[in-house]
Amino acid sequence: MHPSKRILGSKGGGLKGRKIVLGICGSVAASSCPALARELMRRGAEVRVVMTPSACRLISPDLMHWATGERVVTELTGEVEHLQLSEWADLILVAPCTANTLSKFACGIDDTPVTSVLFAALGLGRPIALVPAMDSSMYRNPAVQSNLERLRGYGVRVMEPLMEEGKVKFPPPERVAEFVEGLLGPRDMEGMRVIVTAGPTAEQLDPIKILTNRSSGRMGIALAEEARRRGAEVVLVYGPGTEEPPPGVKVVRVESTAEMKERTEEEMSKGADLVFFAAAPQDFVPERRFERKLRWGEPVEVRFVPAPRVTERARELLPKAVLVAFKAEYGVTEEELVRAGREKLGEGFDLVVANDLSKGGMGSDYNEVFLISALGERRLAGRKGELARAIVEEALRLRR
Repeated sequence: MHPSKRILGSKGGGLKGRKIVLGICGSVAASSCPALARELMRRGAEVRVVMTPSACRLISPDLMHWATGERVVTELTGEVEHLQLSEWADLILVAPCTANTLSKFACGIDDTPVTSVLFAALGLGRPIALVPAMDSSMYRNPAVQSNLERLRGYGVRVMEPLMEEGKVKFPPPERVAEFVEGLLGPRDMEGMRVIVTAGPTAEQLDPIKILTNRSSGRMGIALAEEARRRGAEVVLVYGPGTEEPPPGVKVVRVESTAEMKERTEEEMSKGADLVFFAAAPQDFVPERRFERKLRWGEPVEVRFVPAPRVTERARELLPKAVLVAFKAEYGVTEEELVRAGREKLGEGFDLVVANDLSKGGMGSDYNEVFLISALGERRLAGRKGELARAIVEEALRLRR
């Protein structure tokens, strides 16, 4: 076994058993392809690479051979590599895809190994996805837009571009891998409506100052993204977190705990199949807000009162939905954490995700949690994207 194969599935099995042909075109974004190939492999996919001559001038095929552990196709021979790859693949992913290659593909011009694979794959009915990378002026060109529409009409999936500095930038490898998971992963949540709360809340102390916490919103964002990838209609009730909401979800922006409660209840009153209360709202709020700015040197006494509970009416509004709560403790034993999660479960929730913040989690991409339900409890550790997948799958088990 090639040493690079040792990373297969190291970040979970979202693409386990999937076979992906990565087509690389002559864009400077080709420099991201070793990392992209290995990100796909870490999620369980087998990856083989085909390159255009222009791509070979930018990065060495030997580098992609090392990255994937597979021989790289740079020219077609009597082995009819384009047919072999197309028949083998579950997905043809062209990333980066230049204006040149996508326009040739749309107009029926085949003169590189990548276009040959695309032609064969389309004829075989294999899924095809493109990740455009070019200057924004080229992307906006009517001919390019017309060609993209034609390809979409053929069933080709196109990843929405990341626009930065006037260019259609190549997304981070993790984003491309998530896009691929959305194409190849299960669509078992189509027809479901899902509500996710995420991020912190902020309480006004005076016209300038607020009281908040260090929650980034990353866990809730990951849950919203996972549900959307599985086909659900997703509503994200989002406090002032630092993470960017995922595309394709309805985002309801809130600031205070009272506002989060009000807007979440509004969304729950419209119906939902699953609700994930992943936000970190304030437990206490100032009894009153100071009307003027508090000045340095002035002694201040602030009285705090319990904040409204965002989850208070959840079971009343959604008697048949699966309700998932999060329980955060600090500096407790595992037994104490599970006990606290069990107590939370008794408040009318179907699943509780419990974690000890003294071990990290808040503001980090890594977390350790216990999933606690009527089915028992189990410990999970990993990146929040991987945990989101496990939490959603557990919630779906409870729904069946």
